[in-house]
Amino acid sequence: MRASLRLGSRRILVATIGGIAAVGTLTGSVLAVLVATAEPAAAHTVGGVRASNYRTEIRSVSPASPDLTIRAVDLGDRLELTNRRSRDVIVEGYDGEPYLRIGRRGAFENVNSTATYLNRARRAPAPPPDRADPTAAPEWRRIGSGPTVRWHDHRAHWMGLSNPPIVSRAPGEEHLIQRFTIVLHRGDDSIRVRGDVRWVPPPSPWPWIAVAAVVAVGAVLAARTRAAAATLGGILTVAMGAAVVHASGSWAVATGSTASHAGDALPTVGAVVLGVVALAQLRRRGLRAAAPVLVFAGLFLGIAIGLADLSALSNSQLPTDLVPALDRLTIALALGGGFGVAVGAGLHVGDRRPPTSPKAGRPARQSPGTPPAPGSPTPEPPSENDSHSMMQG
Repeated sequence: MRASLRLGSRRILVATIGGIAAVGTLTGSVLAVLVATAEPAAAHTVGGVRASNYRTEIRSVSPASPDLTIRAVDLGDRLELTNRRSRDVIVEGYDGEPYLRIGRRGAFENVNSTATYLNRARRAPAPPPDRADPTAAPEWRRIGSGPTVRWHDHRAHWMGLSNPPIVSRAPGEEHLIQRFTIVLHRGDDSIRVRGDVRWVPPPSPWPWIAVAAVVAVGAVLAARTRAAAATLGGILTVAMGAAVVHASGSWAVATGSTASHAGDALPTVGAVVLGVVALAQLRRRGLRAAAPVLVFAGLFLGIAIGLADLSALSNSQLPTDLVPALDRLTIALALGGGFGVAVGAGLHVGDRRPPTSPKAGRPARQSPGTPPAPGSPTPEPPSENDSHSMMQG
């Protein structure tokens, strides 16, 4: 009886320590990333586009033309122009020089335009080369075969490394940050594209972090119960499903090249494949044998999906076609589920306790009259002294 109580107390202690470890790991990771994302910075994300609190919108095109469309894509990081007429459209650069030419013959950039070089970096671009001369005759270089071109334009986004003073004074209110005008030319006609950049207040990330923490602690506590295998497998399955939904929403709005899409997809695909392998091992060989793979699968999901897009929890503009609340939920489930499964499965790595029966959760007992299993030691008959003692008793 005392041994059973000691064993139960030990399991409760281990589960509690595991839960604290899960919360500590999750909270530390969250705080580290929140600090790192307090100011705009480049980082890998699932869809290749980073969440933001700045919204770029095209307000008017004057005069309007049904054959010409322009819009902000990638949360204002680039503009996209499509010209369906046979006559080319010219986009003016920062000095009023011809910068881009778009038509049915393809898209071209002027190598003499300073904008060609300044637009290659979002912030702190390198100075244009000496050959760049906006007053020189255009020298066109082909950059695309279709009637659509996308380019980064410094007029259409906030370039500061920190938020503007108006935002610092009242971050909880929406603000107009800047207006911009981009001039297009089609033949002798001029077309003016007007837009603005606005600050949209961010939501609080803590409700979603709380969801992640609850999932993580639940996974760790369940890892020391009789239903550990089924619970960890179920949580890992939910986290994988959340990762797939989140990635699908991000990829649906991404406008990068095929190569960039493939690079952005690798971590998600790798995490899901490793998760499938872990679930297969869990089903075939049990929790003890599958524990190491479950640890790696959980960490991969938590890092490649949860931490990679953690900034979406604290930014208002998300690069997805999902409802914002659903997108944040998928990140929280991948974050909490991934780390929770990793810590919970880690409690079973190196576990040397005897195998448990699936139903009772205790070492399987042999019923009377049942022949011993092959390879098991044969019980020795009682000695004479034992028999004599029994007779005296």
